[in-house]
Amino acid sequence: MQQSVKKSSALLKWGIALLITALSLLSAKDIHLGENALDLLPGDAVRGDLELLQHLGLPDRVFISLEVKPSNGPDARKEAGEALATSVEQVGSALVDSPFFRDVVYKLPDGYEWSLLDRLWPYLPALLSDKDLMWIKSRLTQDGLHRALFEDFVLLNSLAGLPLKEQICRDPLGLSRLFLERLSGLRGEFAITVRNGLFFSKDGRSCLIWGESLLPLTDSKAAEQVWSDIQEALQNGLIQGVKARVVGALPHTLANARTIQRDLCRLLPLATLALIVLFLLVLRDRRALLVVSIPFLAAPVAIAILGLLYREVSAMALGFGIVLLGISVDFAIHLYLALSRESASVDAILKGLRRPIVMATSTTLGVFFVLLFSQVPSHRQMAVLAITGISVAVILTWVLVPTVAVKRSKVKGQGGKSVVSSLLLSLFTFHLSPPRHSALKLTAWGVLLVAGVLVWPELRFNGDLRALDVPDPQISADEARFRAVWGPSGEQAFVVASGRDLPQALERNDQVYQGLHSHSISALRTLSPLLPGPTIQARNIARWNIFRADHLNGLAQDLDRIGSDIGFAPKAFSPFLQWLAAEPSPLEPDILLEGPIGPVLKSMVRLPEDRGLKSQDSDGQDVLITTIVPDTPETRSVLEELEIGISGVKVLSGSKWREQVEILLRRDVTRLCLIAGIVIVCLTGFFFQRPRPVFAALAPVISALCAMAVLDFLTTRDLNLMHVLMGIMVIGLSVDYGIFVVCALQGPVSRTTLLAVSMCALSTLTGFGVLTLAEHPALHTLGTTVLAGIGAAWPTALWITPILMGPHRKAVV
Repeated sequence: MQQSVKKSSALLKWGIALLITALSLLSAKDIHLGENALDLLPGDAVRGDLELLQHLGLPDRVFISLEVKPSNGPDARKEAGEALATSVEQVGSALVDSPFFRDVVYKLPDGYEWSLLDRLWPYLPALLSDKDLMWIKSRLTQDGLHRALFEDFVLLNSLAGLPLKEQICRDPLGLSRLFLERLSGLRGEFAITVRNGLFFSKDGRSCLIWGESLLPLTDSKAAEQVWSDIQEALQNGLIQGVKARVVGALPHTLANARTIQRDLCRLLPLATLALIVLFLLVLRDRRALLVVSIPFLAAPVAIAILGLLYREVSAMALGFGIVLLGISVDFAIHLYLALSRESASVDAILKGLRRPIVMATSTTLGVFFVLLFSQVPSHRQMAVLAITGISVAVILTWVLVPTVAVKRSKVKGQGGKSVVSSLLLSLFTFHLSPPRHSALKLTAWGVLLVAGVLVWPELRFNGDLRALDVPDPQISADEARFRAVWGPSGEQAFVVASGRDLPQALERNDQVYQGLHSHSISALRTLSPLLPGPTIQARNIARWNIFRADHLNGLAQDLDRIGSDIGFAPKAFSPFLQWLAAEPSPLEPDILLEGPIGPVLKSMVRLPEDRGLKSQDSDGQDVLITTIVPDTPETRSVLEELEIGISGVKVLSGSKWREQVEILLRRDVTRLCLIAGIVIVCLTGFFFQRPRPVFAALAPVISALCAMAVLDFLTTRDLNLMHVLMGIMVIGLSVDYGIFVVCALQGPVSRTTLLAVSMCALSTLTGFGVLTLAEHPALHTLGTTVLAGIGAAWPTALWITPILMGPHRKAVV
């Protein structure tokens, strides 16, 4: 009868637990997962920089460089050029028709030069600077006019002159070349030559196509779609002998996603198999596999609660939060081993374990509570997930494990100890009572602590996300080739002028250009000389009117006289004189942006509709105009002055951004580690009351931190976001080891406690240790961090903690 009641009670507990899990799964299925890289960055400032980059569309741009190697033969170069041009036309038109791209630029319209001149010619006075007027003045002398008209006459009578007749009549002084100088400013450091509307390299062996993806290229699924579309266009459009290189964020996203998938497909089965073998060899009971899965019933509950608190849940936070939730498996192992292997009653065992489990849970939750104050949004989500998940998991463990655990003496054929568990006990409890070789153990521990303290100042917090990028030789080769062909050779900074409307943004962009020009910074890619703001245009027009009144009154007679002497017909330059007499007008932005080079200019100008924003959604900064500047030590101080001195101007610099992230991350980690240390010390002090057991319980944590620091010093000397995440998990596990051992030593030493600590450590090392074989740097860092930390905390808990306890130890049972 009693057995039936116990069975009914167990079924009821499992039924309630599974019902809660099922309801939580239903609630969690509608959670919106985000794969935003911004969630991994500390601080609003650097996140604001990347958000601005996304508004500019820079992370979603794709560059395709087509190249051909001419074969031998007299017509080889011509044939190679034709193959290249045909490939560009076919690939470019395919991408224009693609539903995944916008603003694809591969060719300028036929006759774009004349079309552009026709559009801009009436507005030339609004663009002329003092320097331009001085050049025009030099053409107005008798010698200057004679030279200019003679050049026009020679050109007109050449084979190429017939189509230029109208242009020469309209512009006998060659003022159109002032436009061409301004157009060159759109190239910046890029070595591009426009030939037949196509963008050729200087050697004529490469052509460039670029466009912006409508899908976010930092999302691996979206990147796969875009990549498939590009490959289809290349497969159908490339002529034999033409090779394509794709450059931008797209290949990096794919390389990382594919490497992670390959690593997980290869290593997760290995880790799972190793864990199953470990549990079966040590525990020799299939129920153990059910026991260690109990805490993960809390995962849906934690995810559902997280979904109630956040509109969008970071995929990174969800993945690593569940990993961190695995900490609670340790509690299930302790409880199961005690209930199945110790001779005391269930109530007595639960009473004895209540204290260490409450203490270990409190310290673990305390560590993750500190993580709530991190500047990294995904860290905060991980903290919420871990806190709620571990709390629920501990409750489920406490309720469900007793329903599964069976005394080993009652399990037929499973009496005694397994060979592996006996080996663990003999290895890690060797001469435990009384402890021997204490001096040797303490000396080795002291060396580890001293090494950790010495190397810690030498470590550098690396906030560059490229440190977690998978090293791909093909991507590196493509990028090196791209820089060699097209430039620029170094990094670039983006100076973004924003405004509530286009005129205000143009005004601020003019201030940026003037500031850069005053410091003689060259190789700019800027819109200002070609499309200045209203203030500069009004100033130019006023200056032109004065110049025209002072210097152009007798120009009509001079042109007729000198032109007739050279051979031009009378009144040949009437179109020019009519333009000269017309009242100048300002150049409206739409005239240029909707013209033949509009697609090129739109890569530098972002309107609200380009960013998918309504006016009320853009925080008053509707228009963004970008100036691209070489990011060098010489330009950084100038850029800082511009950012401070001009309202609405933001400088996006890779070097500056990495420096800011590094500073913020260092501050964040230092602050969080300090607070976490204080929280752990206070909690263990509150529970143990005396310094000796507190220090003994914290010894594994100290060892773990020192071991991780030494390992990082011996490898990269860089600390990144993965070290922070795994460091938190290692601290939470390490302090649990110390607490369980100290609690066991304060009562009669329980052999199951020592075995449980070893099992917890071995399972963690097995599960994460295989990640040291991963190709991806993030996964590899995850594995090595845990391997070093737990690898040091485990023997410290079993060898050093008992020594530090000294006379407070009890006899071994």
